[in-house]
Amino acid sequence: MNHQQLDRYLKEVNETEARQLEWKENVNDIPSAPRQREINVPFRMPDSPFFTNGPIHIRKHNRFAPMPPHYHDFIELNYIYSGTCRQTINGEEVVLREGQVCLLDSEVVHSIEAMGEEDLLINIIMKKDTFTSSFLSRFGSRGIVSDFLANAITENTNHNRYIVFESEGHADLQLFMKNMMGEAFGSRVYAQEMIYNYTMLIFTELMRVYTVRTNNGLQGAAKADLIQILDYIEKNYRDCSLTQLSKAFSFNANYIGNMLKKRTGKTFIELVKTQRLIHAAGLLANTDRPIEDIAHDVGYSSLGFFYRIFAEQYQMTPMAYRNDRRTGATQIQHKSGQGNRKLN
Repeated sequence: MNHQQLDRYLKEVNETEARQLEWKENVNDIPSAPRQREINVPFRMPDSPFFTNGPIHIRKHNRFAPMPPHYHDFIELNYIYSGTCRQTINGEEVVLREGQVCLLDSEVVHSIEAMGEEDLLINIIMKKDTFTSSFLSRFGSRGIVSDFLANAITENTNHNRYIVFESEGHADLQLFMKNMMGEAFGSRVYAQEMIYNYTMLIFTELMRVYTVRTNNGLQGAAKADLIQILDYIEKNYRDCSLTQLSKAFSFNANYIGNMLKKRTGKTFIELVKTQRLIHAAGLLANTDRPIEDIAHDVGYSSLGFFYRIFAEQYQMTPMAYRNDRRTGATQIQHKSGQGNRKLN
């Protein structure tokens, strides 16, 4: 499906939308979900209707009637193809504009007001276990700036977070979104494989956009300060101290420590440890350097202490981690070689 065909498909009034337009109430097209007039409290959206073809499901939100408060166990990414969308997320009103993206954690209670003819919202929903293992493990290896964005969704034990990306000016993101929708709503072979790869591209592009609003209420310079502070820790993790950090940004040490804890869920020490272990894991997987040298390189003088905290983070020793990564890489190369022989 090319972009012109996609545009016609999305703007066409489907059967559910026609009924909602006529009845002026939500006509839920999801089995086992209640109709609007039966709603008294937020309801849990079932998983079963969505993942019959794979761990990522893409659908157009039905217009002309409000979607009542609900929550679910999967990760949801909302993309505004055109117009606007007014939602209530955790009791806070959020207005999304064309080209923007909202990423919702599981268990977040949200509702959507009735959308007009020109308002087109695309729901991209992902199984949480797939999202965690396949996506965030890759992002986590890039540093604690990306780790923060990932943790804002997956490591918050209250699961009440969302992130709004002001992405309307990012042409590459809009292109990736349209191409992915063309695969989802078309009939080409290997569509699920293409959707998975486009999803990776989209999340990578969102890493560039960063957050512009969260339910923590970050505003203006404070948002920039947070990203800059995390970037500073990422670059100076080996010997960074809270005192050094506070001087670099002209903040009181207690203030900056409390701010990091409140907005990332981690203490300064935990953030430094995270970045050190990310770097150590990369060295273990990609070099043959002795483990003692790696521990020293990332800032640990005690090899025993390094072993202990590495095992706490990765549930295996540094040597086991190295062997595991080497075995995985060998298996991938072996399978690739088999595929090449078949093609030849």
